[in-house]
Amino acid sequence: MLMVILFTVEVYPQDIRVRSVKRITPEDKGSYLLTGVVPGSGYLLVAGGGYNGLSLLDIRRGSLIRVTDEPGAGYEPAATADGKKVFYRSDSFTDNMKYSSVYSYDIESGEKKLLMEKGRDVLLPAVTGNAVLLKSEGGMRIEQAGPELKSAGDRAFVVTEEMMPVLYRGGERKELMPNGDGFYIWTSLSPDGTMILYNYQGRGTYICDLSGKVLHDLGRINAPRWFNDRLVIGMDDRDDGHRITSSEIVYYSLAGKKGAPLTSTPGRAEMFPFAFGNRRIAFCTDNGEIYIMKVRVR
Repeated sequence: MLMVILFTVEVYPQDIRVRSVKRITPEDKGSYLLTGVVPGSGYLLVAGGGYNGLSLLDIRRGSLIRVTDEPGAGYEPAATADGKKVFYRSDSFTDNMKYSSVYSYDIESGEKKLLMEKGRDVLLPAVTGNAVLLKSEGGMRIEQAGPELKSAGDRAFVVTEEMMPVLYRGGERKELMPNGDGFYIWTSLSPDGTMILYNYQGRGTYICDLSGKVLHDLGRINAPRWFNDRLVIGMDDRDDGHRITSSEIVYYSLAGKKGAPLTSTPGRAEMFPFAFGNRRIAFCTDNGEIYIMKVRVR
């Protein structure tokens, strides 16, 4: 007699609990925008007002390493998975026309390298693993900046082109409009490379698969970022039409299909969170302060 034994694996909804929140004070006591993190390191990526300039902020010492003072360099920089290189785009204007260049910065040596000459329609560098996708009106290419973590055929990149998510995978380009015509912002690929996170026309944040099928409606979350493959963090901000009046850090559990706040501070607007490892969240405030939140995931 053939006996079949079935094993079931119960998947528990994940949620986040706050353990502590600590302010990180830069050595110059200046105000900064948090614009990214460097994986596997003690560095945050910070910028000045208007996303001008880019620096590494050491969270242990509060020391700053200036990467560049160029305009726009602090807007959406990206770091490799091995934490060794940072990529950024700098902007300039000639006859009221915008031109951009893309650079890499080696954290250990401090060496800067021009990857894309000044040109028009230069996209922000998109990093997957240790590879970076570079694109302008002159063409597109992918450069390997460290050990290859995935085969070229399995590697996917998601960028925003003309306010629309575009997927590059296996040498193919695919335009995605999961919610129909409109503008899409804050697009990003999940850590496992199977889902795309985005905000649609300010109406809400969603997740779709790589074919563009909507999988999750997360509701009102702005500046969404992946914490891991099952948790998304972001901000719930309010404004009066002129300025932000309040903002709290929130999260959403895909398994639990619910969201919850992580902060509740009426006198302080917390904004733009980033996962910093698997037990910390970095964020900034409207006053240019930088904080590290230690969390427990269960």
